[in-house]
This record gives sequence, structure tokens and C-alpha cells, in this order.
Amino acid sequence: MRRLFPVTYTTDPANAAGAEAETATGEVSAADREWSLDELADAYAYPAPPAGQDAWLRANMVSSLDGAGQHDGRSQPLSSDTDMRIFGTLRALADVVVVGAETVRLEGYRPARAREAFADRRAAAGQGPAPVIAVVSASLDLDFSLPLFTGPLVPTLVLTGAAAPADRVAAARAAGAEVLVAGDGAGVEPARARAVLAERGLRRQLTEGGPRLLGQFVAADVLDELCLTVSPTMTAGGAQRIAGGPAVAVPTRFAMASVLEQDGFLFTRYRRI
Repeated sequence: MRRLFPVTYTTDPANAAGAEAETATGEVSAADREWSLDELADAYAYPAPPAGQDAWLRANMVSSLDGAGQHDGRSQPLSSDTDMRIFGTLRALADVVVVGAETVRLEGYRPARAREAFADRRAAAGQGPAPVIAVVSASLDLDFSLPLFTGPLVPTLVLTGAAAPADRVAAARAAGAEVLVAGDGAGVEPARARAVLAERGLRRQLTEGGPRLLGQFVAADVLDELCLTVSPTMTAGGAQRIAGGPAVAVPTRFAMASVLEQDGFLFTRYRRI
């Protein structure tokens, strides 16, 4: 397990002694140092998928101390500046960002943008300038006049089922979105969604929820990694957890891969065992 703690300095065994020496001499203060985007990108680099697996699917979510995945319907009140830096880094490493239609509506999703800080890294990995946004929707009840559909750097994908309303499919295509079928009925089958994206070369996959979509990925046993920000906040109330839907028969076990800390926020990574 790698422990990166705090976020301002790595305490990996390989360089822990050097970190202690620098702190002791006063030359470098961990509390005064912010991780660079390159360091974050290295820490969150995608692993190679296991043999026989076509893609690596990670989720990025935030939760309050009392388990709320959102406040007043949005995740932003639980977030922080460092959380948004990591959010941007995870996007910059991904081939595709998979998101549910309800989250698109509530969070006001916009197209992913090209970021100069990651341009060389993406080019070296054979990636385009920005990740593709893929919206999962059975009904296609989406506002196709939004910039997410009319002005993306790369065309937005819409994942739906074979029985999706034909008029909404036509509206999506007229707006410039590309519609992909990933289910035999009205809805999307999680395993097929991952496979359909992988067939297009979109193998570094990131989902940002919402809870219903993440719950579907968990139930289908296709989630490889969870990047979870634990926010030092309490919300009470009846807010959703980060994953919703029916419970799995046997809880899925994950192993910790790394921990970062900044201002009381914990930025954790867990991989499926």
C-alpha cells in the first residue's frame, strides 16, 4: 500500500528518510508545500488492466463524515479547492468520463476542456486533448441545447438502451451527440457500457456518479477503483449515499491504495480485491 500523507509531501518508504531530513533542517516544510499537478498525475496514474480485462473503471466521489454524498442535491458544498484539483487531475488522466443523466441535470455539466498542464502527458499516452463525456440515460430526457452537447471539444456520447425513445435519439444526434446502444431494453447494462466504450479505445474510464449510476456499476461488479474524498463535514438529513440502488448479495471488498490529506479532507483510493 502507498500512503501519501499529507498531500503536501509523500511519505513513501523510498523517500521518507529524505523528507524527514529536509524537514529537520528547515529547508522544506511539508505544511508549506502543495503537490504539483504532475505529482498528482503520477499518484493517480491508471494501472494496466488485469489480463483479459478490456478497461479500468474508476469512480470519483465525495462523502461527508456522516455518509452524505451530496447536500441540497449537489456535491459541491462538500468539496474543497484540493478536491477540485484532484477532480481535474482525474479527468485529465481519463479517456472518458461516464456520468448519469440526473447528475448532468443537477450539477450543470459542461464539456471537458483541454488543459495545457496535461497536454504532453495526454499526447504521450495517445489520448486526445480532452476526455470524452459519456452520458448514461434510458429516457434521453436531456436538454440538448446545453453546451455539453452543442459545443464540446470532442463529441459527447450518449449511452442508452435499444428501446430508447426514437424521437429523443434523433434529437441527441441532431444536437451533435453520438448515441451508443449498451443494453437490449430501455436502460443501459453496466458491463456492456464499459465494453462499448472500450471497443472505441476509451479504456481509461472515470465515472463521477451520481449515486444511482455508481450503485449500478457496483451491483454489476465492474467497478475497479474508488477515489473517495472524505469531507470533514456533517450534514444530517436524508441525503443520498455515494452509491444507491439495491444492495449486493455479498459486500464487495476493496483494498486501500493511497491516502492524501489536506485541511482535514482525506483523499482516498481503494482498489477492488
